[in-house]
Amino acid sequence: MTVLVASILAVWLLVLSRLGPCLRHRGDLVFFVALPAALAATVNHPAVSRAIDAAVGFAGISSLLSGTLIMLAFGLFRSAIVKAVVAADKQEPVLRRGLLQTTAAITVYCVAFGCAAIAGAVTASLSPDHVSVDPASQSDVGVFVFMATMCVYMIAASTEVALVCVKYLPRMTSALFRVGFGAVAVGCGIAVVALAAKLVRQVIVLTYVGLDYESLLQSTFDALQALAALFIAFGLMLPAMSGRVTAWQVYERYRLLRLHRLWRRTVLANVVIDSVSIPLKGVISRNPRARLHRALVEILDSDLAAGGTLLNSSDSKLVKKSEGALYA
Repeated sequence: MTVLVASILAVWLLVLSRLGPCLRHRGDLVFFVALPAALAATVNHPAVSRAIDAAVGFAGISSLLSGTLIMLAFGLFRSAIVKAVVAADKQEPVLRRGLLQTTAAITVYCVAFGCAAIAGAVTASLSPDHVSVDPASQSDVGVFVFMATMCVYMIAASTEVALVCVKYLPRMTSALFRVGFGAVAVGCGIAVVALAAKLVRQVIVLTYVGLDYESLLQSTFDALQALAALFIAFGLMLPAMSGRVTAWQVYERYRLLRLHRLWRRTVLANVVIDSVSIPLKGVISRNPRARLHRALVEILDSDLAAGGTLLNSSDSKLVKKSEGALYA
């Protein structure tokens, strides 16, 4: 339950992080991915699903709603990833195919649920103290088609997104983008395993073969889907933060922090302009980039004045990496 709540909060944090760009640019695809995903995760919470079923007066309607929302979210998610990493001239056929697959999957999903409900496969008492209804626990062909459609569609979408991320990962120059899309790929991989467990569980429920493993597979699905949501939400938030990281000069501040001990050990008094140039003070300054440049100059000048004896190979590597921050 803790992981479920954490995943819900993570997805809502993603929604909030993209709200500003959505309002400023009058649209943001990641925001429209995160919003239905957050709603689906919230609806999927047992307390919320019970309340929705009771309010609508129809058992299992919360499952239909959460499934439709998460399939819509994954359809938009796939489009967002394609637009982010695939060349513009190659996007159209991929986006068109994805739109058709999403529309067809949601249509089959809703029709199968309707057929199962009409046949009486989705039934439960709607008294105030009733437990939440899980249509997937009921043995019926319509219910199987209903749940299998969602699983197969999301496995296909997750696999495609993971492959696209892995394919284009080496071409990304930004470290935040690489980590972010790497986390998305891991999250999609976890989602595939979770959905495969859910699909196997549906086969067991339909055929009554291997019922001893039914609860284990459901628990595995619940845990892994929440973990996948955490990875994907985290991965999508990181690229969105790249602009702020650049504006706040986070990397320059980090390099100053790394350089401080080397600066204290090697810098010569006659090279230092004033005490303000101490790297540690530069970490919290308004212009860390200028402080980083000064610290590097003082270290290199001190080494030059000492005949090149102050810096060992490890120190030189640290200096070169720090110089790279100035030209990134």
